[in-house]
Amino acid sequence: MFGYVLFNPAGADESEKKRYRYYYCGLCKALEREHGRNAAKRLSYDLTFLYLLLSDLYNAPEKEEKEHCIMHPLTKRTFIDTSLSTYCADMQMMLSWYSARDKAEDDGSVKAAAFVRAFAETEKMLEEKYPRQSGEVRKNLALLAAMEKENIRDIEKPSRCFASVLASVFAPFEDNWKTRLEKIGSGMGHFIYVLDAYDDLEKDKAKGRYNPFSGRKKDESLREDVRQELLTAASFATEALEELPLDDNLSILRNIVYSGIWSGFGEKKKAK
Repeated sequence: MFGYVLFNPAGADESEKKRYRYYYCGLCKALEREHGRNAAKRLSYDLTFLYLLLSDLYNAPEKEEKEHCIMHPLTKRTFIDTSLSTYCADMQMMLSWYSARDKAEDDGSVKAAAFVRAFAETEKMLEEKYPRQSGEVRKNLALLAAMEKENIRDIEKPSRCFASVLASVFAPFEDNWKTRLEKIGSGMGHFIYVLDAYDDLEKDKAKGRYNPFSGRKKDESLREDVRQELLTAASFATEALEELPLDDNLSILRNIVYSGIWSGFGEKKKAK
């Protein structure tokens, strides 16, 4: 389900494009630093959004550095490191581990199973380090798995579980910002789940896999229903985003929530 929280370069100026790239590379370096070179391959746009959001909200001092990396071994890449990079890297690994576990169990993926084995100790460490987040992730993914077995066709029920997963991940601290951050995570989680189910409908039907839309055709009627679900989810997230005291990364975050996330649905919205 990773990869839907996209930045829209067409709606950004050069300074925004550069800043986004520096944060993207910064999360990649944090993954490598905290969990090894193979962990860097789990880098996603979704957690880059969270890295931008949290670093801005908590006014984390930025350290701009330049190093070689596994993706660009010949030329050094500039990246931004802040005090929130470790948290976001840890959350990336936690979500990646559960995603790989599900893929190994559902599809029999050898590659996913190897990842689960390789990072089993890492996941145990993260469970101890972040008991609230890991507890919510485990609980809601278990509920989601149960709904899949029951072949629940009401998109609201399974999407609510995934929304709760991201809600917990988006709030690193028990502070005054927790409720709004959870709201952003919940809205983004709902958006991601619905769009992923819509995108995978035909593939899931062909493979006999669970999909909450499996009783419907991928026609204009379904597309409009999905569009309304996505609008509701996006509005929920953006309302909370606009309530936060953001400045340094606000234009990039707006680009993502008002425009970038819609590119996966084949629509272009205008970023604020």
